[in-house]
Formats: sequence, structure tokens, C-alpha cells
Amino acid sequence: MAAAGSAAAGRHKLGEEKLIIRPEKVRFIDILSLLILRRPITSYAFIDAGDQTTHDVGVTPGDIFVVLTQIIQKALAAAYYPAKIIGAIVELLLNFFALNGGLLGIVWNIIRFKLVIPRREAANYRTMIGMIDGRTELKPAPAASVGDMRQLQVLDVVVSGEVADLESGGYVTAGTPLVLRQYLILEITVMAAKIAYENAAFVKNVVNNVWKFNFVGFYNGWNKFLKEDTTQAFVFTDRAKDASVVVVAFRGTEPFNMQDWSTDVNLSWLGMGAMGHVHAGFLKALGLQEEDGKDANRAFPKDAPNGAAPVGKAIAYYKLREVIRDQLKAHPQARLVITGHSLGGALAAVFPALLALHGETEILGRLGTVQTYGQPRVGDATFVSFFRAEVEKATAFYRVVYRYDVVPRVPFDAPPVAEFTHGGSCVYYDGWYDGKVLPGDAPNPNYFDPRYLLSMYGNALGDLVKGAFLWARAGKDYREGPVSLLYRASGLLVPGLASHSPRDYVNAVRLGRIAPKSL
Repeated sequence: MAAAGSAAAGRHKLGEEKLIIRPEKVRFIDILSLLILRRPITSYAFIDAGDQTTHDVGVTPGDIFVVLTQIIQKALAAAYYPAKIIGAIVELLLNFFALNGGLLGIVWNIIRFKLVIPRREAANYRTMIGMIDGRTELKPAPAASVGDMRQLQVLDVVVSGEVADLESGGYVTAGTPLVLRQYLILEITVMAAKIAYENAAFVKNVVNNVWKFNFVGFYNGWNKFLKEDTTQAFVFTDRAKDASVVVVAFRGTEPFNMQDWSTDVNLSWLGMGAMGHVHAGFLKALGLQEEDGKDANRAFPKDAPNGAAPVGKAIAYYKLREVIRDQLKAHPQARLVITGHSLGGALAAVFPALLALHGETEILGRLGTVQTYGQPRVGDATFVSFFRAEVEKATAFYRVVYRYDVVPRVPFDAPPVAEFTHGGSCVYYDGWYDGKVLPGDAPNPNYFDPRYLLSMYGNALGDLVKGAFLWARAGKDYREGPVSLLYRASGLLVPGLASHSPRDYVNAVRLGRIAPKSL
């Protein structure tokens, strides 16, 4: 793109921009050295820095957030196999009990020789996320009321062809309404982001038979660096013919997948020319080809190189771009919506930025909105500016954050080593899903600020109590089972962990209100 080229030229960078941290090479003595000796961060063997980055960072040592990140990643690496095994067993047992109707149901089914054995690929098998929140139905759009404007209308989501006019307090006619039958887009995106954690058969069944929409496909993405499929996404439209919306939903961080959590907190970044510094792990998940911080086209070429993935495998970015092209061609009036929760939210933000870098103006011209939930940071201030200029110029980017959710507060903003920042409009929910639109980041942006400690633990306890009794106020759809409440209790150990659950994001979208003074 011309704009992208001029932006790149204005950077005046002569060398390679990258800072890749190899956590597997970090030793205990390196952590002590970071704390005590204060050597330049680029002098360590576990750091792969470009020449331009080495020049820019200079003699800067690693600060406390660099040290904390390495400690966290070491802990996650040590927990990888135990968590994987425990998670698989717990998930299987929960499905076994659920599919057989509990302990008494298991006994009865044994007597009748009808015992149900869970199959991970079956449409009735749920992941841990599905066990925490088993809701699959969509909630119809609430009745519009000027005197009682719900959060969905405040965010310019169309209801019956009208958009909320925040200045007048009334409604104006929209040219191309982003409405899915009687459902609001925000309801669709949060539920799509939630069920993206499930297997392909489960997702297809929900989209086709529960939502009555049109399932297009479920896709696995090959990660060249990890040598496995690490990225999952699915695509659907609201109708099989003449659809008004094409939705792409990325799967997020799975609770027992320590590799996902390690990716979220990793401080590694890569210079991507006009895009700025972009989180290396998220680029790899979408299809990065080379850790080249000087030539963005070599690092992430516009078209997939021959042999980029093994036979039978697909690369997420290129495959999804192909599917989106086909769907937009088949549905000339449709708008594109991209969403995801957690890691999926990060991919939902980086994906359209890559489209802009590659000059995919036809796809971007049809982009309706990007809506993410509990999304980690993905790039620096240059990335935010690039996204605003090339993606947000024709659409809206809403980044929803619930309370002290830990994931939107990582990777840490640790300048000049790693200058991560958020973009988009931050829709922040606190208390009983009371919300406000923030001009910048959510409170306690780097998570470890001691001034917020009491508030974080108080919120964790409040969420546990709220989870137990919310149904009495809001109705049976908000009744939580033992698995959900136990997960909420984990917030008493690690405040902000339980706040990352998709359940609270669904609740916030359905029950939340935006404070008028924040608009």
C-alpha cells in the first residue's frame, strides 16, 4: 500500500529490528544477573537482537518486568506436561459425568449397558471452557430505549437498521446495517469467541442447529516454528445465500495449555516495517516464515511460499484469507467481522493488520468491525498507529476488558526493551458489569502494581460471591455450576485469572451498562 510504504520510509531504520527471547535458553544464573549485575539486555545468550535493536537499546539492562517474564515462562515450561496430563484427565472425567447424567446416571447406564464414553471429536464433547460456561444459545437483542441505553447500542451496534446517535440521544438510519436477524453483532462475537474453544463438530452443530446460521468451516493453522497446528479458527455466515455478515472467530488461550500462556506473556517482538514492532508469537501463530526484522515481506510474504507447510496442513493467515475472499465474493452485500477471546483476540487484531500490510484493500473495504475479549497486547505505538490508519479508518475496533483480567495486561510494557501498548477503544467492565469506555488502557496496566493488590483480591472474592448468586437476580441462564465456581475460586490464588473466563465477558455483553459520563 502507498501509505504503508511512506510510513516505512519515514522510520529511517538501517538495520534489523527484532528482539527474540529464547526462554528455553534462560538459566537461573541469567535471572540473577538480570537482577544484580544489570548487564545490557542484548548481551545475553538467550537474546537474539537485530543490529538496529542493539543500537537502539544500547546499554539498557533488563528491568523487573523482563525478569518477571522469564520467571513466569520458566514456571509455565515446568508445568507444561503435568498441566497437559491433568487437564486431559479432568476434561475427560467431566465429560464422562456430564454425558451420563452424573454418578447415578453412570450406575444406571452400566446396568442398562448404555454407558457413554466421551469422544474428543464428538459434537457433544466440551472443553474446560465449555464446562465452565455451557451456554450456546444466542440472546435476542434487547428493546431499544433512549432513556435506558444498553451497552450494545452505545457501541454503535445497529438494531433494526438504526444506529445510536450518542450526541442527540436518538437514532439515525444506517446505510448498511450490521445486524444478524434479531441479534446484535456484539452478542454474536462474544459467543463465537467462546465456542471457538470447542472442536469442529461441536462448533458446526451450534452454528447450524442452535443459531440457525450457516457454518462455513473449521480450520487448523500450522506453526512452522513449533512444528504443529497451534491455531484454530472457524468461519460462518448468517445465511447460506445473500448473507449480510461473514464472521471469523479465533480460538484463544486454553486453561491447561501452558504453551498458550507462555506465548501470551512472551516479550519477543519483530520489526514488521510499516506495521511497527509486532509480538513474534502471534505472528508465528498466523504463519510467520522467517524471524527477519529487516524485510517484512521476507518475514511474512504476501503469498505462502512453496512448501511452507507439510502436505495436508494449512497456514492460518493464507487459508483464512482465501476462505474470506470466497465468502465475500459469494455474498456481495456481506460485511466481515473478526473476533476472538484471549490469544484469539490477539490473532483477531494482527490478522487485519497483515491484510493491510499486504494491500488487501478489497477485503478491508468490506470489514465491518473487529471485536476482541480479554486480548493481550500485540504491538508497539507504531503498530497502533498503523492499525488506526489502515484498518480503523473504515471500521471500529472494540477491545473488551473485564475487571483485573490478567491477559490484557500482558505482555508487559517494558520500554525500551519491549514497548507493548494497546489500541482500539477499551470497553472496561467493573463491579456488577458496570462499564465505561476508556481512552487508554485498563487500570493496573502491568498487573503487578502493589497499589491495586487489595482491590484485585477484593474483586476476586466479589466475583466468587456474585457467581454463586447472580442467577437470583438475572435468571436461570446465569446459574453457575461447581466447575465455574471452582474456577472463580482460583482468582483468590492468582487474582485476575478467573476474570479471564469467557463467562464474564458473555455476562458483561448481556447485562452490562456503560456509564454515560464515559461516552
